[in-house]
This record gives sequence, structure tokens and C-alpha cells, in this order.
Amino acid sequence: MIIKGYSGFSLSRAGVMFGGNMGAHFKFDNDVTQLFPYINATVENAKYYDRPEYIRFTIEDILCTLYSKDVIAAPFIDQDQALKFVKRLIDFLNDLYVKKDTLEPNYRKFSPVSVIDIYKLLPQTNCKECGYTTCMAFAAALSKSETTPNKCPDFQDPISEIATYPVFDKEGNLEATISIEIDTTKRELHLQKQKKHIEKLEKKLGDLEQEQEALHKDNQVEIQTDLTDREIQVLRFVAEGATNIEISDILSISPHTVKSHMIHIFNKLGVNDRTQAAVWATRHKIV
Repeated sequence: MIIKGYSGFSLSRAGVMFGGNMGAHFKFDNDVTQLFPYINATVENAKYYDRPEYIRFTIEDILCTLYSKDVIAAPFIDQDQALKFVKRLIDFLNDLYVKKDTLEPNYRKFSPVSVIDIYKLLPQTNCKECGYTTCMAFAAALSKSETTPNKCPDFQDPISEIATYPVFDKEGNLEATISIEIDTTKRELHLQKQKKHIEKLEKKLGDLEQEQEALHKDNQVEIQTDLTDREIQVLRFVAEGATNIEISDILSISPHTVKSHMIHIFNKLGVNDRTQAAVWATRHKIV
């Protein structure tokens, strides 16, 4: 699809919204619907609507509402400015079409919700923790997708969530969408639990490193082995019950490297498993 031109051009007053400037309407020679997801992905603050399907975005300070073949744009001072803009818009869309195989399309469509309905979900305390002066201001911003629900610490939890997946035809064009009810709350709670666990292990690592420095300074403990400092770190986490994956994340090393350290530790200590290594570490006051 390459847009070669336009027809049906007309110019009229854009109304009070644009201070009485002109608004333009014209038709493309081609259907540009397939470009909507790419505009949605690349143009900041674009809004992709459904029923009817159209996309609204701002380019060069001109607000465009783009349908399959029709474009409504404003504001313009005169016809000459409008005609020049149309040509630049065609160049922009053609360039997007050429590059689309290298872009990740965004099929998410904007479904505006009443500001009043959103306001009902808020604590209505105007606590300002969301960054807005009032709950009503936050509701207005959320209705325009300018913020997200998690910015409000007391936003109501959802009772259900819907994920929408694209269905493509053999040519790679969007054919339909399928919506499936999902529950991301459990996953979020699981991720938060994992995060807290890792933070706890990281704190233990910091405490252990401080203890190790103190022991070396005071000469209170002498480890009768040739374990390296890294192997001692790994051994301490093993004694704390950490898995290889968790040790890998905390020390920023690969699981394979952790496994190699474990083999060296077993060989140097003359033990056969993690439990024996942990017992050895406890007896020698490494933990």
C-alpha cells in the first residue's frame, strides 16, 4: 500500500476549540486502516478507537483524526497550509508503511471511561499521593490514559481482568481479536513475594559481608580451608537455604557459575551434598 494522492479536499471553520481557525477534510486513494497499530505504537499520545475504527493523534501541532480513507485535521490558517500538511502526512504514512516490518505494532484500543465512574473507585480524600491535586483530577487523567490505576494507593482492586489477543490472517493483517478473562493479581502477588525474598537475601549478603570483614580484622575465626571469598559467599547462601537460581540473581552470576562453585566447595570440604556443606559452614561459624 502506497498512498499516491487524495481527493475530496474541503476546508471549513474548525470552531471555538481552535480559536476559529480552519479545519480540513480530505480522502486518501487507499485504505490506511492497517497502519493504525503502527501509528499507535510510534506516535506519542495516539488514541486508537473502535466502533467505528479510527485513530487520533497530533503531528506537527496538527490534530488528525484518521479513518480508513478519510482524514479530518485542524487547525490551519489557510488552504495553502492545509495542502502542504496533507502532503507531509502522506509522506509520513508511506514511510511508516515501508518501515512497518521493523516495528512492533500496538493493537491496544482506547476505551474511554466516564470520569464520574472512575471517581467512584477512588478514596475521594484528595491525598495527592497520585501526584494530582484532587481525586477528580486523577480520575480525569485516568479516563484519558494519562496515568495508571496503580498511582493511587487506595484504588479498588479489580474483580476480573480481560486480555485481548490479535488474530492475523496469512498476510499478517489483523483479522480479529479474542478476549480471555485472566487473573494477574495472583501473579503480581507472587512477584512481590519473590522480590521481598530477594531483598531479604540481599540484606543477608550485606550483613554477612560486614561480619566477614569484622572476623578478618579481629582474627576471631580462622577458616582452615582454601575456599575463595566467592566460594565462602556461595556457601553462606547455601547454609541459609538459597537455591542456585537465587544465588545467581543476588551475586549477578550465571547459574552455571554457581554450580561450578558448588562442585569446588564440595571437593574442598570433602562433603557430598548441600546439607553437609551447610552443617560444615555452621560448625565453622561461617553463618
